[in-house]
Formats: sequence, structure tokens, C-alpha cells
Amino acid sequence: MAAAAAAVPEDLKKKGPTLEDQVFMIEIMMDTFEKYLDPSLIIDKIKLPEDLKEEIEGLQNYGKRSKAAKKLVKAILKDPQERVPFFLLALREVGFKHFINILDDRAENKDMDRASEKYDLLLKLLQGDLVKKIIPSEIVMDLVPILNSGDEEEINAIEDRRGANHACRHMFRCMRRKDPHWPVKFMDVLHNNNPRLHAKLDPERHDDNESCSDDDDNDDGGDDDDDDSSIATGAESLASSVSQTNPKDVYVAPVEMSREDRLRDLESMLHPPSDGPPHSHATSEPSNHDGSAPEFSDEEKQDDEDDEKDSADTAKDDPLDLNLRRYQLELAENAVKRRNTIICAPTGSGKTRVALYIVKDHLEKQDEAEADVLVPGKKRVVFLARTVPLVNQQYGTFQRFFGQDYRIFKLSGEDESSMYLHQLLDLYDIFVMTPQILENQLRDAKIKSLSVFSLIVLDECHHTRKGEPYNKLMIRYLKQKSKKKSIRLPQIVGLTASLGVEKATVDEEAIDSILKLCANMDAPYLSTVQTHIEELKEKVPVPNEKTYPLTEDRKDPARKELENAMEKIEDLMIEINDLNDKAIDNLLMKRPSNRNSQPYGQWAVQMKNESRLVHTGRRDGLFTVDVDPKRAEMARSLFVMADHIFKYNAALEIHDIVRIKDVVDYLQKEFSHGCHSTQLPGGGSVHVPCEEKLDEIFSGLKKKLIRYEQKRRDDPKYDNPNLKVLAKTLTEMLDSKGSDSRAIIFVRTRATCYALTNWLNEDDKIDPQLKDLKAMAFTGAGANEEEGGMTQNEQDKVISKFKSGQVKLIVATSVAEEGLDIPECNIVVKYNHVGNEITTLQTRGRSRKAGGTSILLGGSKVQQKEMLNVARAGMMQRAITTIRGMPMDRVKRRIDNNQAETLAKEAIQEEVRRHQTRQKLDTKFTLMCACCRKLCAHSKDLRIINGSQHVVISRDFEDRINTHQFRNQKKPFDGITMTGSMQCRNCHKPWGVKFIYQGVAFPSLGIKYFIVINEETKQPQYYKKWLELPYQIQDISAEDFKTLLGTENVSSSDEDDDYDEDDEFGLC
Repeated sequence: MAAAAAAVPEDLKKKGPTLEDQVFMIEIMMDTFEKYLDPSLIIDKIKLPEDLKEEIEGLQNYGKRSKAAKKLVKAILKDPQERVPFFLLALREVGFKHFINILDDRAENKDMDRASEKYDLLLKLLQGDLVKKIIPSEIVMDLVPILNSGDEEEINAIEDRRGANHACRHMFRCMRRKDPHWPVKFMDVLHNNNPRLHAKLDPERHDDNESCSDDDDNDDGGDDDDDDSSIATGAESLASSVSQTNPKDVYVAPVEMSREDRLRDLESMLHPPSDGPPHSHATSEPSNHDGSAPEFSDEEKQDDEDDEKDSADTAKDDPLDLNLRRYQLELAENAVKRRNTIICAPTGSGKTRVALYIVKDHLEKQDEAEADVLVPGKKRVVFLARTVPLVNQQYGTFQRFFGQDYRIFKLSGEDESSMYLHQLLDLYDIFVMTPQILENQLRDAKIKSLSVFSLIVLDECHHTRKGEPYNKLMIRYLKQKSKKKSIRLPQIVGLTASLGVEKATVDEEAIDSILKLCANMDAPYLSTVQTHIEELKEKVPVPNEKTYPLTEDRKDPARKELENAMEKIEDLMIEINDLNDKAIDNLLMKRPSNRNSQPYGQWAVQMKNESRLVHTGRRDGLFTVDVDPKRAEMARSLFVMADHIFKYNAALEIHDIVRIKDVVDYLQKEFSHGCHSTQLPGGGSVHVPCEEKLDEIFSGLKKKLIRYEQKRRDDPKYDNPNLKVLAKTLTEMLDSKGSDSRAIIFVRTRATCYALTNWLNEDDKIDPQLKDLKAMAFTGAGANEEEGGMTQNEQDKVISKFKSGQVKLIVATSVAEEGLDIPECNIVVKYNHVGNEITTLQTRGRSRKAGGTSILLGGSKVQQKEMLNVARAGMMQRAITTIRGMPMDRVKRRIDNNQAETLAKEAIQEEVRRHQTRQKLDTKFTLMCACCRKLCAHSKDLRIINGSQHVVISRDFEDRINTHQFRNQKKPFDGITMTGSMQCRNCHKPWGVKFIYQGVAFPSLGIKYFIVINEETKQPQYYKKWLELPYQIQDISAEDFKTLLGTENVSSSDEDDDYDEDDEFGLC
């Protein structure tokens, strides 16, 4: 094999793109290689060190093919001159068309793309059943255009050794990796080899005469023909819904057959009593119906083992054997009586198990005639959870209990299939998803109303309040209810450990707050444990609670140096200010004295905002003309200095609770993206004088802080006393509870989260017992990589390692406060941070194990806030007791009044929004960088995509920005694939993101990074959201695409992407 790598044909080197182009294309296609490339097929054809080859082969042998592929490609890119030619030659030899087609710049085949998209969705939906209908050895020879002879031999060997099902799964994996158009070619082969099955999958293409001449059909009697016709009708309904898919505007016309008939026909099509060879059903395996395509999994070694494990788990958890305790049956009582209700019970009491019981009762035991009144067809349940980790957790629970009896589908914003929810409704019984997906489908009228569901369960339902996705859904529900049409509404069931009382200060206000929540959910019944309270207390562990004080505002040399740096910047701001702007002058006079305080940070933000809006032009009568360079420089200087002292204020906060080293790392990271440290292309500086001074201040501070950090290693007096308290607390807990304990530390910011994680794993002074816990950070997915956010996959890995014991300590932000079920956890530490009364109960509940302990480490202000939360929690319990004691007619009357008020306010807000839309001004305006006042774009060059993305179509826009590609490839969402971030070329401040839409690259702007200049009055304005902008912007048109295609390349990449930018870019 090694000889194959001896030479690369010279003519191959001369053809096609340059080496630089090839390297660039390999880099941007990294995600494609991770998804589809099999390193074992090509590694011997490339010159690589033997130890590296062994490492890559080892990764693949242990079921980590995607990691092996990534490592291989990175190795290729380390020596492109020597390795890239061999790499490309190897890809050609094995037929890796996912990349070769793009490298060769093959002309796009739109018809083939559309057909592939259609069949890909169809095969994904049915693959769990197709593997039981197809005998690979009968068709694999005809798949040679996609597969090679080695694939054929391997598939046949698997069929002989493990059966047709396993071989079929492997065949699908191989096809998917080799050719992006594999679905079309596979269906062609199926059409020739199994026309009967093909006709049922794609009745539009199959010729009726050809299907009638099928030998098997001719042997059937008249009755069988009728059955076959019915089967074909059911399959046609499914195939039609897929074939008519338009990714941007999908609508499926109603089908005259009922859902139950369609599913029955589909089942009879795929599982006829005597059709097919006996050995096609030799291996009985559970099929997944979540759209996650296990048959196409990347981890081949674990694929079949996981299937067997899932099957064993499903058998072990009998879906009919929920065995609720008496208090759990009490919690479920209102729901099984078909009442809208909120179930409120402590964390760890088994609310999810209660929900399973309610769903089971709803789907199986209630009168089927009732369902026919509700919706045409069988009942349908949706379980909503607010975060992706919770969706994954709850989906796994539903699969474990109901996976054999019901079709269950999982969706989150990171799943491309979320766009097709409306097409999947008739195919599944239970949906588990995030609420925004359902809201988007209702907004776009793909789903006409919530009445398509018969039961809606809202996990952590206390979030059904103003502005939350849950509340947007329930406002739709209330509007539908107010119309009083004959169609029945879905039943509503909420789950929570704490209802919350918002800003209530007395019991009556708490009662009002809870009744408003009940009104928002149309749930007059509160389900709490009353009769079996003793059983609840016995079965649900209540952690011991302890509080230890921390040192506040510690006066060490590092703090003094930080404050000295801030004082120098404050003096510099006063010194350079000659703007004669009243707002700026007043703010400089009213600076808070305590630099380590929240009011000081708010003051710094106000300074930034006011400096954005300073007039920087010369006056000519009533109007501003030209730009005064001196005023523009002063405004920019004030903006940058205010930004610096805001970050120093944040550094003072974390200085109290982390090492000096972590403070330096935080400031270094923050300032590395600032305009004070940038260079123009070619080496020219973009500094204004004040920025050079800021560089000097930070450089001097950094040297002093590093010296203090070095002293800390040798002299205990430089240690942070609060870290000593944390270390001592953890050590004592481990000594008392055992080394196998699991702990979670909750902190307020991502910076603190990563700082503590590094301290626990790396610091020389840490007790080895704490290092053995192998701490990992756990943060939310709402922020990007640069801000410390985590992907869904990274979150899942942390939780999995924590549950298994590989990791015994998690340092987490608020994302882990709600819902995550980790029974092994017995230590919870809140490190100088508390939220409201809801999070107080939620974080306490993370300690699930009997004998657990919840500890608060905080200064006096944090402790006072926690005491207030405990008092508010008591107020909440009293309010619940009062409401449960009210006559039901009084409760319903107050709920009706609250709902009428909510709908009246919503009607006013809708009218205001319509008025604002009508009043949008057709006025020219300009976007200028908020930091350096350089031009971004004119209004004539702005367009809107998908109602939320504001893009630039100017051909010279690229000259104004620098672009940085995202390290991890992102998944498409709403037809958009994020590819990178962009910054001002002059000052390097953020401007937005780059994305691909319909094959064209677009720059998408975040308005919060700009000032808006009215071109008539020259009046500067600042807006945080595009919705606030009072000017008209056109939607994108076909002509705009033509404009951009003159300078931008069309992307044919199909890379996946899990980007979760903040709502500035309209993706939330």
C-alpha cells in the first residue's frame, strides 16, 4: 500500500486550482470531512509519520471516526506542499465526491440537488423500517457507481456474519459518505431491482403499467390488489408531502386519509405478513423515529452495540410499568381528569415521571371519540423544554418508556429538520422540542394553530411570563380561546418546582402574580401534594443547607493597582474632553466613587452610549456639514476609554473571587479584541493618541499583576482568602461524604466559570484530592466560542462524564440551574452568587442524592439577597395555599379577568407595531462604526432576509471589513449557514457575522455596533435592535442576488452548523 504514495502524476499537479486554493477549500470543507471521510481508506496512500498513522487508526478503531478524520486533515494541512497532492489523489481513487465535485468546480445540477433533498428526507423518515425490507447482497453490485468493490465485499461479509439488517445499515453509511447525490442513485437502483418497493416509496415516478406487470403483483388475487392499492395510497401521501417540499416555504395540503389509516397503510407496506425472504426479518431491532438517523451514525464500532443496549434498556423499562407513588398520583389527578393544571412539586419528586403517566393516560385510556372532536385523527402530544440539554434529557426518558409503543420525535433549534415539523405531524405521536420551533412554525403559518396537538406539556412552566417563548405560544392559545369556535383546544399541563412571585412584597401581590401565571397558561387548577405530604417528605431528599461568609472588597496590592489604572483613565477623559456636550459633561461630574460597584459599571455604559451620539460635524446654520476630525477623534477616545473602565470594573468584581492570574487573563482577552491594539494591513497603526496611552496603562498594570501572581506562589499572604474558603469547603465535604461524591459549583459569569475550572485543575497549591475531581466548565449555548459559550455536543459530553463519574465536579453558570437530572450529585456550592427565589429552590434541588448538602459562600450582600429569596419562597407557599383554598368559581373569575387584560394589552401592542410599520420613514441614512466613525453602509445598500437578517449588498463593502471564520463549522438554521464573524477594518470592533443563504455569501450587521446618521439632518442616533429603527429597508430581491453574484462565489457546501448567536442577528 505504501508504494501507492510514491508519485503523483505531473499532469494532475498542473490541472485545476492552485495549491493555495486547494488548501483554502480543504479548510472550509473541514466539517464535510469530519462527517463523511473514512480515514482508513486513504491513510496508506499518504506520506505520514508512522506514529501519527497509528494514532489516527487508533481513534477510528475506538469508534471515533470523525475525530480521526479531523486529525488526518489537520496533518495534511501542516505540510501542504508535500501532502495535499497525495491527499487529493487518494480522494479521487476512493471516489469521495463530497469534495472532489467542488474541487473540480463541477457545474451544479439543480434538478439532481432537489431530487436528492426530496429522497434524503424520505429515506431518513423510513430508514428504520427500510433496513428490514432490503437485502443488500441483491442490489449492492448495482451500487458500484457509488460504492467500490471493497465496500461491496465488506457489505456482503456483514450480511453473512450478522444478517441483512446490519449490512443494510452499513450500506447506507457507505453511500452517504461517498456521494452527495447518493439518494437519487440509490432510488434508481431500487427502481430496477425492487420496483414494487420503489413504487410504494415514490408513486409519482413509478409507471403504473410497469408496477402492474410485476410478477408478484400478478400472482396476487383481487383482494390483495385492493390492499396493495390502499398501501400505495398511504405511501403516496407520505411521498407527496416530501416531494413538494420547498425549504423556504413548505406547505402540505390536507390529505383525505386519516392519520391512523395512513400509518396503518405504511406499516402494512413495510411489514406485510408474508412478503420477502424469511431471513430479511432474522434480526429484530428497535427503530428510532427521532429523525436522528442512527443508521447513518459516524461511530461505526459503537453503532450496533448501542442498538443492542437501547433494545435492552427499552425492554428493562416496561412502558406500562410506571409505578407512581401515592403523592405522584395525587399530582397527576387533575391532569387525568382532562383539566388544565400546573403541577408544582419539589425538585427530585419525579415530575417527569408524573408527566409520562399523564401522556400515557392521554394517549391510551381516554375516550377515542373525544380525540375525533379535537382533531381529525389520533391524539398528538408535544412536550416543550426551554433548553437543548433538557430536550435531550426528556427525549431520552420518553424513548426509554414509550419507544416501543409510540413514535417519538425530537427537535431543537440546532436540528435542520425543525423546518419540516409541519410535515412530520401525521407521522409521530409525541414530539419533544424547544418552544421557539413551534412558535416559528405558527408565525410562518406552516402550522395553523395549536389545535393540531391534543396535549401540550410545558417543562419549567414558571417561564410562561412576559417576553418568554412559552408566553408567546400561550397568547396564541388565548386568542384562539377568545374566538370561541367549535374546535377544541389542547389540554395544557405545566411542570415546575417553583412558581415564583416576581416583584411581590406582600402575600396579596404574590397571589396576584401566581394567578397571572395561571391565567397565562389557562390553568385554573394548581396540583400540589396535600394528602400524601408525609410520603413526599420521606421519599424526596432535602439537602442540608449551610452558609459561610466570604471577604468583600479585599484590599490587596492587585486591587490598588487596578483602581490606579482606572483613576488614570478617568483623569484622561476629563483632560481630553473639549466637546462642549452637556450630557458628557454632566456624566463626568457624576462619576460614582466606588469603582468596584454596579453603579460604576452602569455609569461607564452611559458614557459609551453618549459618546456614540456626539455630533462630529461642523455647523452651517441649522445643519451639520462635513466631519470635524478633531471632534470625531475626541468622541472615539471617550468611547474607547469608557469601554476600558467598564472592563476594569468587571475585573475588580472577579478579583474578589479568583486568582490574580485569572484577572490578567480576563483583561488580556477583552482587550485583545479592542481597537486600541489593532494594526492596519501593511503595518500602519490605527491608534489615536489616547489609545496609545491606554496601551501603556494596561501594559504597566499587567507587569505589576504578573509580579504579584509570582509572589502568590511563594507567599501565602497574596493568596485569595475566598479561594481558600472554597477549597476548604470542598475538601471537608469530600472527607465527610466520600471521594465518589459529585459536586456542582454555581457562579455568575462565564469568566469566573473558566477561571475556577483552571484553578481547580492546574494550580500548584490545590489539594490533589480536588484535582482528582477533574473539574469541567458547563456554560450555555447562547454565546459564541469567543465569549465562552459551549456547543450542544460539548454540553452533552460534560453531563455524560459527570453522570458516569469520569468528572466529579462541574463549575456551571445558570444554564445548569433548572431541570437537569443528575441523581448522583450530593454537593451544591453557590459561589458568591444567587438569583431570585426560583433559582434558590432550583439550585438547591441540584443536590438530588439523599444526605446531600447545599452551601452558600458569599459576602454580606449575597447572603442578604439569599435570605430575601427564602422569605419570598415562603410567601409563594402561603399564596399557593390561599389559592387552593379559594372557591373554583372565584379562581376562574380572576383568571378570566387577567386573560381579558392580557388580550387587551396584546391588541394595543399589535396596533402600535402596525402603526410603527406604516410610519417607517422613506429616508436615507448611513451606518457609521460606533467606535471609529468610519462608514459601514448607506441605506440604499441594505436589504432584509427572512424578516430579520439585515445585510449589505454593496460590492465595495468587503474593503471595509476583516472576516474571521468560525473554528467549528455551524449547522444551517432557517435556511442560513453562519460562516464567520466580521470586524471593522479600521478599528477591529465587531460589526456582525457572515452567512450563506441560497448559495450566496452575505454580511449581516448588528445595529448595536453602529450609529445611524439621518442624511438630511445629520442627526446621530443609537439603536439596540433593528425593530427600533424608524427607517424603511427593502426586502432582498432577485436583482440583489445578481448584484452580489458579480463578486461573491456560490457555495455548494452542505456543511452542518450549530451556531447560536445572540438575537442581534435574529436567530433566537
